[in-house]
Amino acid sequence: MIENSAAGLVMVPGEVTVTVTGEQHHQETLARYAVPDGVARHVAVHLTWCTIAAGKYRGQRGIEVRLDGYRVGELTFLMSQRYAPVLMHVESGGGATGCAALVQRGGNGLLQIVLRMPRDVPRGAVVPVAGSRSWVPPVAIGAASLFAFFIAIVVVAGVMSSPSNVNKAAGLTTTAVPTTTTPAATTSSPTSTTTTTTTTTTPPAVAQPKPQPNPQPQPNPQPPAPAPQPACDKNYSGCVPIASDVDCAGGSGDGPAYVTGPIRVVGTDIYRLDSDKDGIACE
Repeated sequence: MIENSAAGLVMVPGEVTVTVTGEQHHQETLARYAVPDGVARHVAVHLTWCTIAAGKYRGQRGIEVRLDGYRVGELTFLMSQRYAPVLMHVESGGGATGCAALVQRGGNGLLQIVLRMPRDVPRGAVVPVAGSRSWVPPVAIGAASLFAFFIAIVVVAGVMSSPSNVNKAAGLTTTAVPTTTTPAATTSSPTSTTTTTTTTTTPPAVAQPKPQPNPQPQPNPQPPAPAPQPACDKNYSGCVPIASDVDCAGGSGDGPAYVTGPIRVVGTDIYRLDSDKDGIACE
């Protein structure tokens, strides 16, 4: 049963035991979990990157162990190489790598910490965990991604320095593509050799102007409509206009309308044009 909090950590399976080095420099931190001989306390630790500060691999990238946020040691260079893909796998999904560990007292009387890590580690490109909080087995996703992943491992390990070595590590073979060269025309003379190369320049395309649209024919003007003829009063035979008053032309009436007779009264003489009442007006 883990005694401390593993919140925020992606816990990997604990299948094999891995030794941590440098605990002698962090006894005060480990003393928070002090135990008597023969007893171990179960805790969760955070695995993250560090730079090896001393020894043969000084300056190389390693993996350090943190307990409750405090450094308590680091993995050896070879173990950092082995488990670097595990950290890269978890971090590719945005997680922080965690594992179970045992705090116990060693034969020299000092407190030490032992990790529980997965037996198998990714050997190629892996699918990101995408926020998961549990271990996701590695899945190969293609030659291009596999090649990129191996390059990342080479940088972490620091064991290769040239592109040819990277290709060998990834198991990839680069084949040169043969090129075909067309010889230029050569003119020889007894004293000198002149090489003439003809370059053909294609003039840039010139945009052709768009044709102007054909003008639309204008419609023929329509003749003006004839002025409406004045209506004729139905009380008279012959056209007597309809107006406020009609008088006989040439008479003493003041209009405003006039009519030239003779006009036959066929209805009511509303304009009083037939003064002698014989049925004929404007005689």
